[in-house]
Amino acid sequence: MASMPSFVAPLLGFVLGLAFAWAAIEELSSDPTSVLGSRSLVVSMLFSLLVFAPMAGYFMAFHGDWSVAYFINARRLPSAVILAMALFNALTVPVGFVLGAPLARQKQLKKLLTLAGIPSLLAMLLVLLLARRLSVSATYTQFKGDFGYRSIAGTALGYAVVWMNGVLATAVALTVREIRRISLATRPR
Repeated sequence: MASMPSFVAPLLGFVLGLAFAWAAIEELSSDPTSVLGSRSLVVSMLFSLLVFAPMAGYFMAFHGDWSVAYFINARRLPSAVILAMALFNALTVPVGFVLGAPLARQKQLKKLLTLAGIPSLLAMLLVLLLARRLSVSATYTQFKGDFGYRSIAGTALGYAVVWMNGVLATAVALTVREIRRISLATRPR
């Protein structure tokens, strides 16, 4: 379940940034001066702003209690906190790209995978530990009071999770394809 509890989103964004850096290996290798000027970074940032942050923000805005696994009443969070979380999520993809770029430039796949493995394992562990909480659709009050909640299957939340996972997978594939195209075009001939 990638879409998108608030505690998983930044970890996933960081890993996606690392993957995008690896996809840009030729572009990064051809210009060792700066990562910040790379066109692949721009594509990664666009992915983050147009797909990733809104997706994570959707779950906080419309299914906030689920997004925080019913540990807190998300309705009591100030809207500024939700906005700050969305902005933080938007930053995780380019931060992952920038931190992964030197490893991609040096073709150190093992180190890059190690760097990606830690947040990936943490995200999987959190989702597994909280699977029971994430498998139901409810409000904070319903979950804490043990009434009125139901499986996410067939609910608006369940449909959103399925839809957003499909959108995320498609957007990641298209972003990687575009970064590869840009990266291969910048390779010296």
